[in-house]
Amino acid sequence: MENTWLLFAILLSSLLVGFWLKAAQGRIKLAKSHQNFAQEFSAFGNLGKRATLIQFSTQYCAACPGSRNILNQISDKNQDINFIEIDAENNINLARKLKILSTPTILITDTFGEELARITGKPNRKDIEKYLTNINSTNYAKRSA
Repeated sequence: MENTWLLFAILLSSLLVGFWLKAAQGRIKLAKSHQNFAQEFSAFGNLGKRATLIQFSTQYCAACPGSRNILNQISDKNQDINFIEIDAENNINLARKLKILSTPTILITDTFGEELARITGKPNRKDIEKYLTNINSTNYAKRSA
């Protein structure tokens, strides 16, 4: 009987963790520490005038192509937002430095390369667009002076 309860508890715990992980996928999480990686990112492309969407991908990532399409469409629609894709496998040191644990992981940075938020998993286009409307380049103009 004890084994049955133990098995039930393990199963229930696994289900709860699975639901929690599924719910966290694709959500925007605000950056805990606002580190600046402009120098590292500039090796892969230009930073946007308002924001930059940086996707870390791998060759075998099933969600990466769909995510890439969403981010490209957002970037194409907004001239002041750039999109950069970085291969996590070929840039493992940078991925480790940024604590990229899975792909796709998308970083949203300001015009200076400072991480504002990140998304793990396939992103929700509407959530990103809503978040980006709150980023105004004039908020950062004071920092560049």
